Amino acid sequence: MSYLHRFLQANRRLSTRFDRRRDAALYARYDDDVANALFSITEGGLVADIGGGRTCSFADRLIGTHDIKIVAVDVSADELAANSTAHETRVADVSRHIPFADSEVDLLVSRTLLEHVPDVESAVREMARVLKPNGQTLHLLPCRYALFAIVARITPFDLAKRLLHVTIPESRGVVEFDVFYDHGHPRELKRVFSSAGFREVDIEYTWDQTAYFHAFFPLFLLVLLYQRLAELCRIRVLASYAIVRATR
Repeated sequence: MSYLHRFLQANRRLSTRFDRRRDAALYARYDDDVANALFSITEGGLVADIGGGRTCSFADRLIGTHDIKIVAVDVSADELAANSTAHETRVADVSRHIPFADSEVDLLVSRTLLEHVPDVESAVREMARVLKPNGQTLHLLPCRYALFAIVARITPFDLAKRLLHVTIPESRGVVEFDVFYDHGHPRELKRVFSSAGFREVDIEYTWDQTAYFHAFFPLFLLVLLYQRLAELCRIRVLASYAIVRATR
């Protein structure tokens, strides 16, 4: 084990002891929301997981007798080839076209996809087109003005990715695609979904983001202080992660 590896591991252990990781709770709420939405779909319903990639994280929430079809949609055929959790896969660029007929989909979800979409407004209009009336959509995404997002946008992506893979080894194979963070903060997300015809648009968000900085304990402490100040001042534009819930 190299000295750098030992140094990073020691910093991660120390940071973890001080970190409550409330962003992880947001991920858990997203999974619970998707599970609840699944149970509201009638037999024979259709669920679209856009950016479904290698796995549909909610697939194990389906009851065996509940006859619902999951279709994973992704721009990468290689990613979809590894997906064994969806009933069907379709290759598509969702900012241009979501491959379903008008009003065909009961539930449309995405998990850490929208930050990779260069034209979120176009993608949201496509969501509105394919969803049935009263259909639901749920999205979990990192936000544009999170500290890690700012770094990712101002640093050449290949360099940022290599640094991330060194400091967070488990990000290999997970963080591989370029990011845009188009319209990626709470106020803009609500505007974009409302403008596309969605109603009951709710945005839940958090400022927590310290996991990206665990490998350097002094920096972790500064980020922890920053996010607590942003939360205390309720500065929505500085949110780090958001869940979008909306009804067609």
